[in-house]
Amino acid sequence: MPQDTVFHLPFTVEVSPDVDGARRRSLDWARRRGLLTHPVDERRFLRWDIAGLMAAWVPRAIGPPLDLAVDAVVVATALDDQFDGPLADRPDLVAAACRDFTTVIATGGTPPPRAGALVDAFADVWRRLARDASPAWLTRTGRYWWWYVMAYAEEAGNRARRHAPTRAEYFALRRRSGFVHAMLDVSQKAYGFEAPDGLYADASVQRMLLITADVVDTLNDVHSVEKEESRGDPHNLVLVVEREQGGGREAALAEIQRLVHEWCAEFEALERTLRGGGPPGPDGTATALLVDTLRTAMSGYLHWSRACLRYARPVPAGEPAFVTDLLTGP
Repeated sequence: MPQDTVFHLPFTVEVSPDVDGARRRSLDWARRRGLLTHPVDERRFLRWDIAGLMAAWVPRAIGPPLDLAVDAVVVATALDDQFDGPLADRPDLVAAACRDFTTVIATGGTPPPRAGALVDAFADVWRRLARDASPAWLTRTGRYWWWYVMAYAEEAGNRARRHAPTRAEYFALRRRSGFVHAMLDVSQKAYGFEAPDGLYADASVQRMLLITADVVDTLNDVHSVEKEESRGDPHNLVLVVEREQGGGREAALAEIQRLVHEWCAEFEALERTLRGGGPPGPDGTATALLVDTLRTAMSGYLHWSRACLRYARPVPAGEPAFVTDLLTGP
């Protein structure tokens, strides 16, 4: 089973002491926002355990900052499941639905008229993210959210054309569809700091951000490959490598283990260079905080996904991943 595939990440796993409280509050929030109106959806929501993911992703966050991180990822996960059904190969309809989310970003948190429950929930999250945020940070995180939602239309187009991406095409799309960059900005919000654009411009930091996204997305692909394979979705690195190498599942997983090992070794080398560059400048604290969030993102994701029932007990291929239509307004 893919969740049994062994990965040794050189990063310590920590979990917020507020994880159980976050689980309760997340369930209450999802119910209040109208995301859980069917008992099947609620059972599947509990199997996601997004609070468990974010408690390991930002382990030193508690209370409302942790809740914001959880709620943001709940929205992203629910959106993913809205397109894991009849809309999967309808790029026109997917793009139209995604434009409601970009409208929320463009208007500073105002959903379009007659928006569905998920768009309204995103508007709530966006307003909380925008609170006390600098214009530069908000512009950057808005770009990452835009990447994420609009990548669904591109994926739907590939499925409609029966196009299986090459490895280069896969990575170009996955770094947008994987949501990791937006989650790392959510981490900053949870910890009460903003990484300045100048820090993001540093070549070593840029590469560490990409490695973090590739590691998290690749672990997700390994653990979810059975779910995606059963639905005919080609956007998974395991399937990409299988097509490329022609050596079957075991050989593909071995290649992916090698890639993850190399990425982590490169990350540690870049971190040593970054931390060994002399006395910290004005962005020294932000650098340390950002590097810490990258490390816990990778370790926290692996800790959560090894046991996540979202992948251990995937929704049968003949059923929509989410019973309720959360995109259509009343």
